Order: sequence, then structure tokens, then C-alpha cells
Amino acid sequence: MPAPSCDPETGGPCGRFAPSPTGPLHLGSLLTAAGSYLSARSRRGQWRLRIEDLDRDRVVPGTADQMLQILESFGFEWDGKVEFQSNRIENYEEALTRLATSGHGYACRCSRSELAAVAVEPGDEPVYPGICRDAPDASRGPHAIRFRIAEGPADVRFDDLLQGTIRQDCRRQAGDFVIRRRDGYFAYHLAVVVG
Repeated sequence: MPAPSCDPETGGPCGRFAPSPTGPLHLGSLLTAAGSYLSARSRRGQWRLRIEDLDRDRVVPGTADQMLQILESFGFEWDGKVEFQSNRIENYEEALTRLATSGHGYACRCSRSELAAVAVEPGDEPVYPGICRDAPDASRGPHAIRFRIAEGPADVRFDDLLQGTIRQDCRRQAGDFVIRRRDGYFAYHLAVVVG
């Protein structure tokens, strides 16, 4: 599968770097930016910059500006304007409404500690067992919204340029995942696909 195109005229690939402004950029972040940048540019593609600032409680004021300055000082040039996910809340609300009305989203009041108790091995990420999937009263009180994975096989497969074929059975390996957190913030899982 080719890299996604963000330039309809040239069909060139689109790379992106999407740091969270929760602290200063570190070497690992710069290496990730460099890999993404060089991959896109080597194939005459565009490189976009998006700031992952949805979790407003964790955002450190001024960090996004510092990140942009550091990237510029290392010679990174991005295409288009810098996108801030927090400026796209209306888009996420609209997507969430569509998912809920189509039956793909549902309320879940399970806590992390409850879900950790069902993990098979200590430290494993628990697979959501569907506790609230058909619970009519799950929306009473604080609750998250989960994406309902369709019944039956839920295989996702794609070919990564570096790692080869990547495959995941979403139902078995992840279960229905959170798209809006209990605290009201939209989850990365929704925001990243809406744009």
C-alpha cells in the first residue's frame, strides 16, 4: 500500500510529525521528525506538522511554540499551516454524533482499574471484554464513548514500507476502544482519523 497522498496534483506522499506539547522535544522526537521528513521529501512529498494538544490538562503553556522554534533551528520546513487538534473540536463532535447515531459508538462507564483486573498477564494491556456494549444504563453518570467493532473477523492489514506486512485482529487484540474519554476529551483514536 503506498503512503497516503496529500497532494492531488502530484500524487506525492504525505509525511507528518505530530508532537504533544506536554514537555520539550527530546532526541527521540527529533529522530522521529527526521525520519518522517526525510521519507516524505525523498519521494517529493509534503511534510505536515500537527500539534496533538487535545488533553488540555497535560499541555504545558508555551511548549508548542518552543517545539516549532526547535524544528526550525534544525532546518525542518513543513508544508501548509501548523494544525492544532484543539482547533478541530467541532469536527470530532460531528464524527462522534455520526458514530453514535449509526450504532458504532456507545457509552461505557468501566474504569481503568476495573479493566486492569481482567488483564490476562500483569502489565498487559487489557482487551475490552464488552461489559457496557449493550448496557442501557451505561450513559448514566460519568462515562466514556467506545467504538463498537463489528461482529465477526475484524482483521486490519497494511504493508508498511519499512516493517513489511502489519496485521491485527482488532476484536481479539484490542476490543472496542475509547473514542471520547470519561473526562470529555476526545481520544487520539478518533482525532487522528478525523484529521
